[in-house]
Amino acid sequence: MFKKNILYKSINLEVFKNFLGCLTILFILVASSRLLGYFDKSIAGNLESDLILSILILRSPEFINLLIPLSFFLSVLIALGRLYMDHEIYAYQSAGYSKMAFVKSLLFQTLSLTVISFFLSFYVTPDFEKRSDEILNYSSIEKKLKLLNEDELSHISDSSYLYFSSRNGNYFNQSIFIEDDANGISIISAERLKLIEKNRATDFEFLNGKIFIDAASPNSLVSSFKKLTTDFNEKDSEEESFERVFNIDELSDKAQFEWALAVPIMIINLMILGVCLTNSAPRQGRMISLLPGLLIFFLYLSTLIIFRDGISEDKSFAYFGMWPVHFLVLLTSIFLFVRGDTVSNTFITKTNIAKAVMASILLIILLWLI
Repeated sequence: MFKKNILYKSINLEVFKNFLGCLTILFILVASSRLLGYFDKSIAGNLESDLILSILILRSPEFINLLIPLSFFLSVLIALGRLYMDHEIYAYQSAGYSKMAFVKSLLFQTLSLTVISFFLSFYVTPDFEKRSDEILNYSSIEKKLKLLNEDELSHISDSSYLYFSSRNGNYFNQSIFIEDDANGISIISAERLKLIEKNRATDFEFLNGKIFIDAASPNSLVSSFKKLTTDFNEKDSEEESFERVFNIDELSDKAQFEWALAVPIMIINLMILGVCLTNSAPRQGRMISLLPGLLIFFLYLSTLIIFRDGISEDKSFAYFGMWPVHFLVLLTSIFLFVRGDTVSNTFITKTNIAKAVMASILLIILLWLI
C-alpha cells in the first residue's frame, strides 16, 4: 500500500510538471501570435498601442482554457512515455499498476482541471472577452470619428456611413446615419447626434429626427423620435491567428453553451485516451505517441468546431450537438483500453511512411484552423 502511494504521487507530480511546462510554452506561442496581430492593428491606426497589454491580459483566460486540454493530454503522453522508455513501467506493474490504475491515479488531477476549465468557460472568459471587445471597438471607433470631415458621407464601418454638417465636441449637427446590412438599408436623420462614451464603449444618441427602416423596400417603415439611443459595434474585418478556434462572438447561444461545455469534457476524454496511447513497447521511446496524439487531438478539436458551427447554423448533422463527437472519442478510448497492445502498436508505428502521412494530415488541419 505504501509503495502504491509513492508511485501515485510520483506519476501525478510528473504529469503536473509536464502540464505546467506544456501550458507555459503553448501560451507563449499563442500570446505572441496574437501580440503580433495587435501590433499590426496599432501600426495601421486601428488600435492604441497602450491598450495592447490590457487586451492581451483580458484574452488570456480564453487562451489558457483552450490550451488546458492539449497541455494535459501532452503531459500524460510524455510522462507515461518516459516510464516505458526508462523501463520504470515494470516497477508500476510489479506494484499492481494496470491501465485502469493509471486512470484512477490521474482522476483527481483530471477532475481538478475540469472544474477549473468549467469555471473559466462559464464565468471568467465571457466577461473578460466582452471587455476586450469593448476596448477594441472603442479604440477603433474613437479614432475614426475624430478623423471625419464635415459635409462628407464617411464610411465608418463595413456597413455604416455617417454624414453631418458641423461638429461641436461630441455633438454632430444635422446628421444622417446609414446602415446597409443583410436586413436592408436603415437611415436615421436627426438634428443632432451625441456620442456617449461609457465603459470603453460608444453609443450613438440621436435627437429630434426620423428613422427609415428598410428604406429601399416599398414596405419601408418611417417613425419620428425625440431621442433614439443605439450601441455602435464595429465588426473587425481583420482575421487574427486561430480565428476559427477563438472567435465565437457570432455563434448562437446554444452553440456557445455547448462549446463552453466541450472544453472541460475534452480533458476527461483526452486523459483516458492518453493512457491508452502510451501502451507501447518499451524500446519505442517517450515521443513515439506524440505525433499520433497530436493528430488525434486536432482531429477531435476540428470536428468539435465543425459541429459547433453546425449547431449555430441549425445543420441536421448537429441535431444532437457535440455529444456524438465526445461519445466517439470515448468509444475509441475504451476500444484501445480493451484491445491494448495489438491496436496501439499497430496505430503507433515507427515506419516513415506512416509518420509522413500523419504529419501531412496534421499540417492540413493546422492550416485550416489558422
